[in-house]
Amino acid sequence: MGESVFGASFDLQDYIHKRAMDIQDLKERALYRQVTSTMMVSLFQYLVDEQSKLEQRILSEIQNRESDFPIYIGMINSKFYDASDQFLTPICPEDINQDAPMVSECLDTKEPVPVERVFLRQNTQEALKFEQEGSVYHGTLTVEKGTFPATFMIKRSQRYLKKIEHLYQIFHANHIPWSTVCAAYLYKMFDVYLCEAEGMEQYIGKKILSVSIDFGSYDPFLLRGMLPLWNLQNVKVSTSMYPSPCVDHIHYEHRIFAHRLTPGCNYLVDHLERILQNVRLVDGDMLITCQEKGPANWELIQVNPESRKLRYEYQPLINQPAASFASNLGSLYQQGIKTRGELRRVILSYGYDSVVSFQDVELGVPVPKIPETYDMDQFITDELRRREKQETMLLHFTAADPNNFLNMDIMSFLVTKAQKLFPEYHCFGVLD
Repeated sequence: MGESVFGASFDLQDYIHKRAMDIQDLKERALYRQVTSTMMVSLFQYLVDEQSKLEQRILSEIQNRESDFPIYIGMINSKFYDASDQFLTPICPEDINQDAPMVSECLDTKEPVPVERVFLRQNTQEALKFEQEGSVYHGTLTVEKGTFPATFMIKRSQRYLKKIEHLYQIFHANHIPWSTVCAAYLYKMFDVYLCEAEGMEQYIGKKILSVSIDFGSYDPFLLRGMLPLWNLQNVKVSTSMYPSPCVDHIHYEHRIFAHRLTPGCNYLVDHLERILQNVRLVDGDMLITCQEKGPANWELIQVNPESRKLRYEYQPLINQPAASFASNLGSLYQQGIKTRGELRRVILSYGYDSVVSFQDVELGVPVPKIPETYDMDQFITDELRRREKQETMLLHFTAADPNNFLNMDIMSFLVTKAQKLFPEYHCFGVLD
């Protein structure tokens, strides 16, 4: 695209000059130059502009809509979080300046509050052992009246994963195809719960000031005060003008003016209770079609574009491949992947080959006894397929750095993507 309809190397001024030199009569040559310098140049520029507009229309019509909503997941120590960051914000805003929990809240038998959250900087298999061992860890708990011996247990934190599950529902409500989120960091967050503390009955109404826990061999890999981030931000706006009725006399079109939105951002409507007929941006204005008759208040999710102004200790992980005309066209026509080469191209497009690189694929091999990958879309339970009777597909990868704690998680993300391409197989991954 971008090539002139007259050819790749066509130069109008050079063409006019050569044709003029072929005219022997000087008066006719001067007349020719006068006519061509006005009419022909204007016509040529008009054709170039119209061709450019046509190209943009074609590209916009075949663009994959899910590429308009890239999701980044990051991680940072809460001490270094910059509240002025216009790119990444806390997944759970309440994590900022969170109050210390009460002893009674932590000992609640129905919904106990964790005494702290930790981030395990280890690979998938070690994180699974840490979660499943069910060990009770010993330590101390400090309140206003003193420090007491206590026992603790851990569970994988679900609050951030629940946010991803809710986002999945939001995408469907907005008629946007779901694209698996690379939530590697979130699967390494663990909640620490208080089991028992000697003599704490008399301090039920006191706040917990601090805890000290011996996690044994896991201690060197546990980080405290870590804050999960993503490029989504909650925004509240109202309909800018009275809704316009649609031709079906059932739905109404709500308009939110562009000046109330942030330029360069896309938006999702965070209303599962309202049935949305259509959501789109037109010349910067947001148009929401639903059955709501009068002006309404809207909760939106603002999708912030990538920003390179700030550096992060933990690189934000994106869930979208590099944009290209070929990939958009293939997605539009639901082009199937039939060869190893095509599968390799798709996996490479996500840009994680600097972490793990795809090598080969095998069909019908036994399921690994100790899985190295997990399904990052495991909350999707309404799929119309039964994997227990499916043939297996084993994807082989190699790691650029064998000691990178994200190797298996990035591989899990890529295998989850492959699973969507090959629903007839049960996909696994392995590091060679």
